[in-house]
Amino acid sequence: MKKILLTASAAVLLFATSCTKKEETVVTDANKDTVAVVTSETAPMTEMEAKAAVDKAQADLDAAIKKGDKDAEAAARKALADANMAWENTKTAVGNAAQDVKAGVDNAVDKTKVAAENAKQDMKAAAQDTKEAINKTAQDAKEASKKAAGDAKDAYNNALESAKAK
Repeated sequence: MKKILLTASAAVLLFATSCTKKEETVVTDANKDTVAVVTSETAPMTEMEAKAAVDKAQADLDAAIKKGDKDAEAAARKALADANMAWENTKTAVGNAAQDVKAGVDNAVDKTKVAAENAKQDMKAAAQDTKEAINKTAQDAKEASKKAAGDAKDAYNNALESAKAK
């Protein structure tokens, strides 16, 4: 009975470690003829789950060795080897994903720096344009004040002349 239980647990372990999600994409041409079939596989197992599977396989192997059952021991060794391979594959996939994330973050940081520099230059240009507009407005106001003062002075002098002439 224990031999059957151990073999069944090894089979379940193999199934769990080899469980992958397969997606097929069929590429067709304009005549609806199949050009290619692209199959992609993703393993849903996390690193912690893979490590737990290795630990369980090791415990099953230890139990088989302790019982002295050679068939169960062979099955448990195979299950342990498969679990270790799945764990290594998972660690590699996690490492690759981490590298991809790091590259993506670095790329985003670089783009953000460029955008910030561009925004800084745009703000400098806008500030310069604003300064020039303020200076022009001040100059125009100064000239308008001078003209208004001159016109007022001329109007005063004309009024004074008119008053003397009477």
